[in-house]
Amino acid sequence: MRNQDGGIPVRAEYRGLPAVPAEQVVTGLIPHEPPHFLTPSALDLLNEPVCVVTGQRGVGKTQLAAAYARQRVSDGWLVAWVGAETADQIRAGMVELADRLGLYRPEDGVEIALARARNHLRTRSGNALLVFDNVVSLDAVRPHLPSADACQVVITSTRRGSQIGHEVPVDVLTPQAAERFLREATGLDGDAAGLAAELGHLPLALAQAAARIRAARWDFAKYLEKFRKFPADRYLVRRDGDPYPLGAATAILMALEPFQDSELVRILSVLSPDGVSRQVLGDPADDELVELHEASLVEFAGDSSVVMHRLVQRVVRDLDGGVRLAAELLLDRVEFGGDAWQRRHSGNELVRQIEALWANTGPQDVSKPVLLLRLWEASFLGSVADFARAGTISEEVYAESVARFGDDDGLLLGARQVAAALSGTGELLSQLRIDLATSREVQGAAHPATLSAARLLSRYCLKVDRGDEAVSVLEQALEPWRDQPLDTPDLLGALDDLGYAYTVAGRPGDAVVVLERSLVARPDSLYTRTMLSDAYGALGRAADARRVCEQVWNAYRRTAGPDHPLTLFAAGKLGVALFNNGERELARSLLLVVEAIGTDVLGPDHLVVTTARGALQIIRQD
Repeated sequence: MRNQDGGIPVRAEYRGLPAVPAEQVVTGLIPHEPPHFLTPSALDLLNEPVCVVTGQRGVGKTQLAAAYARQRVSDGWLVAWVGAETADQIRAGMVELADRLGLYRPEDGVEIALARARNHLRTRSGNALLVFDNVVSLDAVRPHLPSADACQVVITSTRRGSQIGHEVPVDVLTPQAAERFLREATGLDGDAAGLAAELGHLPLALAQAAARIRAARWDFAKYLEKFRKFPADRYLVRRDGDPYPLGAATAILMALEPFQDSELVRILSVLSPDGVSRQVLGDPADDELVELHEASLVEFAGDSSVVMHRLVQRVVRDLDGGVRLAAELLLDRVEFGGDAWQRRHSGNELVRQIEALWANTGPQDVSKPVLLLRLWEASFLGSVADFARAGTISEEVYAESVARFGDDDGLLLGARQVAAALSGTGELLSQLRIDLATSREVQGAAHPATLSAARLLSRYCLKVDRGDEAVSVLEQALEPWRDQPLDTPDLLGALDDLGYAYTVAGRPGDAVVVLERSLVARPDSLYTRTMLSDAYGALGRAADARRVCEQVWNAYRRTAGPDHPLTLFAAGKLGVALFNNGERELARSLLLVVEAIGTDVLGPDHLVVTTARGALQIIRQD
């Protein structure tokens, strides 16, 4: 058994994932306390392991949960606030929690991060609160609930009778409380009963009315007179199932009157109702934000996020949505290329905003900027290992691009490339073939664009189990360079692709020839060596496979560290190569180390761990 300098250690020293921070962790955008906030009497009812706060929109469900969350933050609890309108939002919030706890690595994938977050909440010794705000589907929440008593959960939803926990209903204010709120918020002493009744005692509408009264210096009677005459039906056509009563909509419309020309209001109406960071908004005039806040049209959450209530958003969108303005804003914020993992926090924020923008984009508003944002979103999610969401989005963008802009549009090529890299349904195969044929005809067989089209098609062929076609495509694409020097990354990459395709197609001898040629031109390529070890193994050259696997493993240990997923992957391949070379006990020792470290670092269901476990079973049966 060699020491670490020679290759295989008896025992592995590894760092593992960072320990869960001892200090308090708070994630998500917890709303700040609004002006003239009346502490809800129901606050004392949030004392069960799982509480579901229910009620109509605008009654203050979120503010009740936020008041409780702020209280728990001050008590030193771990608090995670998760926007929960969609299943994707819930996943993103839980992944953010895993990341803040040091339990998420880019190579591991989202499912492993989610599992780690659940396991942490189930075994955590300290107090923790998990809030799911604005839940539409309770079934989407269930998979993320920790064990009873391990972590308190608060859910806000308009759905009653959930059977998922202790229900805490929130209703409109009592007449007396509504009148008191109006008097305190406006500083007026007059009779507010009539106005409170017209507003349905709804907290949101009361706040809108109080803000407008203060700003216009009206009394209650003056506001009520204007309220009753306001032609709300001229602006809004209420449909069955609308989430707001007409009285609330009227109060919002009156509050919006001074901001009819505000681009910021229109932009906020189509972005995330959970909040938009100042980083995304850029530098809107502080005076305008203050005015919107004083008008109760926006609130603040988290460190520096601006929140527009869903009812306000809906009213603004019915008047004049800001899809185009918001798309232009977000396009200025996204970065194509670069290290997605290093900018994952800002990237996740942009994903949240793009998802909200897409949800608020009607068929008539779908444009190239909007689809380009979705294309960036798919690419970013793929870069941070959220492959399922990335693949789905890329296919949606591809379909929309084909339907709206035709085959000759530049956006379509980008959509095809992302979709081909991230999805595997087979639907793109015919179009990628057409792309390659068109490039050969227009650009020529020896053009770099033709080589790129061939590599894209071959990779997709391998995704849908068409190995022979992948080989044929690459052989034809490389033919013009047969006698040329291998002096570009694209040529060498295509040669590596061909070697991998040969191995998959059952032609390892041909794979060895092209991969050894590639390695001469690029001797430091660990990817080429990995592909070559597979070809050696498939050809029965066990000693050569073992030698190359050890080279790759040692290189990754030096450059990435002993517990990096790539290092563990290389160690697992070396373990298999050792076994195939007759070194049974050495293989067993190394694979046990891979299984142990991988389980701790990556989770028990990671591919590296399951592969090592499968190899160990074969060794035991041998």
